[in-house]
Amino acid sequence: MSEIRKLPDHLINLIAAGEVVERPASVVKELLENALDSRATEIEIELEAGGRKLIAVRDNGEGMDKHDLLLAIQRHATSKISASSDLNDITTLGFRGEALPSIASVSRMTILTGRNNNGWKLSVTGGRVDSMEPAARTRGTTVTVENLFFNQPARRKFLRSESTELSWIERIVTGAALSRINCSFSLKHNGRKVLTLPVTSSTAQRLKDRYGLSDGERCVESTGQSDGVTAELTIFPDRRWANRRHQYILVNGRPVTAIQISFPLREAFSGPAGDPLILCSVTVDPSMVDVNAHPAKRELRFRKPYQIEAAVRSAVPGIAAHRVDSTVSAIPVSGQSHVSYSTEAYTRQSRVSPGAYQTAMDFETPVKREMAPSENSVNHWEDSVEIIRIAGSYLVTETATGLLIVDQHAAHERILYEKIIESVKGAMSAGQQRMLLPEEITVDEQEKHILKVYSSMIKQAGYDFRITGDTLELLSVPVGIKRGTEAVREVLKALAKGVEVSETEAERIASASACAGAIKFGDKISITEARNLFHTLFTMKDPFHCPHGRPTMIELPFSELENRFGR
Repeated sequence: MSEIRKLPDHLINLIAAGEVVERPASVVKELLENALDSRATEIEIELEAGGRKLIAVRDNGEGMDKHDLLLAIQRHATSKISASSDLNDITTLGFRGEALPSIASVSRMTILTGRNNNGWKLSVTGGRVDSMEPAARTRGTTVTVENLFFNQPARRKFLRSESTELSWIERIVTGAALSRINCSFSLKHNGRKVLTLPVTSSTAQRLKDRYGLSDGERCVESTGQSDGVTAELTIFPDRRWANRRHQYILVNGRPVTAIQISFPLREAFSGPAGDPLILCSVTVDPSMVDVNAHPAKRELRFRKPYQIEAAVRSAVPGIAAHRVDSTVSAIPVSGQSHVSYSTEAYTRQSRVSPGAYQTAMDFETPVKREMAPSENSVNHWEDSVEIIRIAGSYLVTETATGLLIVDQHAAHERILYEKIIESVKGAMSAGQQRMLLPEEITVDEQEKHILKVYSSMIKQAGYDFRITGDTLELLSVPVGIKRGTEAVREVLKALAKGVEVSETEAERIASASACAGAIKFGDKISITEARNLFHTLFTMKDPFHCPHGRPTMIELPFSELENRFGR
């Protein structure tokens, strides 16, 4: 067996660099954080070959003296924390003291910095100091990183194309620019200016500057709160892409990824038209956040994650009221890759075309039926209206004026919501479906308290359960619920929030049950189930919107088709 030995510093730095420096964008991120922490108001980034050949970040921040400069390239040397208690209240972007030594170990790095009219230049190659000498530099710091991964050819091979690496860097710069709108940013690549973001007074204007949007571009803003947590949403609903790369999350001014924030955003705003341009800025007590969960500081842990999600969800209704209800345009405009909506806003009482109403009347029957009607009634629907299922998620039929397209998840969500809320209120029973085999859920003390307080209301909704110790045994769920344990979990989370003043407990139970228990986007259903879904949807009080305010259907008018075909 080999002897245990202490690794040399340069090898330790190489190992640390593998966690901190994944690609050129990682370098840009760390250098931007240092620049912003130094109170810079102007930052310039210059790149060559997607950052492989050169990354230079210049700022007009506080700069460093000779002593600080020498310490800056040593591992775990930082000015941002000094005691273990500081980790519980971190307000700076950087604090680990790993960035500069990690970058220096895998590149040829030069730092030119000045403070109080005294400048110094430090050169490092592969983690070893080459030189340290006086130099001319006004207040601020310039960090130049050349030949990234020159001493790790295997890592260098894993880098993608210039355009791909540049796109990652653009996202990093955008996130930093959104977190500090009082600082100007410029980005150049191979001598060409890519981004110019001047100082501004609002995040909405910064997004307009970043994406070249006009002043007339439709922008919707909303704020939500939950137990001291504030979530501010800024959305450009007419700018949509096929992915969520143009959605940004800030927590206390730090660009991060957080499922507690991204999930409710995806649930509320993603759809067949794509994903809109979004900024979600969350403000929370720093002591309630652990930013030391990942060496790259891109992931967070929250002490009370349900409060974060509740704050974001409470901001959603303010956006939903301004969403649009129209046909999606699939033809690119001016070479742009996003999908555009029309600008006619809708509310929950929005006008729907006569053709859609006619379809509702065609499906309406005097007696409301359950989701599993008799064979004779199914044949009647087959004779009256033809339904086609496409993309595994949409139901399409013809109306008097065009094609009606129904989102199966949103439609089923509306059906479950109305049935469950009526059941909770005692107006009509939603019915129960017995579990073939009881399912077990582990519950904590808070959840057991919620179950005790709201037991009668939850059972009135159609759930049946018993609790033994820390285990909930689920026996029955409301008729139509597809995923019982998920639905119960969502109900408990919804009742734990207790912040949406516009929602009663009954509405929370119904909304959470419907969201988790409905047919999912992409779930396979038979044509008979599709017809049942259509029929039942049009017996609802509001068949045109899901509980979150999103449309359950859109209509593609024949006139639009004629325009597309040039008639």
